[in-house]
Amino acid sequence: MDKEIISDEEMASRIRELILEVIELWSSKEAQLEYQKNVPFADVSAELFGQWDVLYNPDDRLFKMAFNASEQNLLSVFEKVLTREFTRVSPYNVPDIEQFVYTLEWREINKEAVALLKKLKN
Repeated sequence: MDKEIISDEEMASRIRELILEVIELWSSKEAQLEYQKNVPFADVSAELFGQWDVLYNPDDRLFKMAFNASEQNLLSVFEKVLTREFTRVSPYNVPDIEQFVYTLEWREINKEAVALLKKLKN
């Protein structure tokens, strides 16, 4: 079976796309609740943090291809907000998304995601 070879440019583009999708999901309470409704067995709160954790690799060569220096700085700020808010909520376990969207921690992350998305799309 032949393996499909993906160029670095294609892989960087896919990384960018996936990161933007995670930020878009963080930016929308409605999308998060819809995701939970459509996939009831999923732990959407945990998946939001987990997806970011898997995709955000600022030292990776392909990540650096996917985002320019200014965008990398913006993503770094978002990472700091996520880490801070996760630290605040994680000692108590991240609540189900239906409750999490009403917490201060969620609002802080959501606010940052909305602002970040606007900056990345301009």
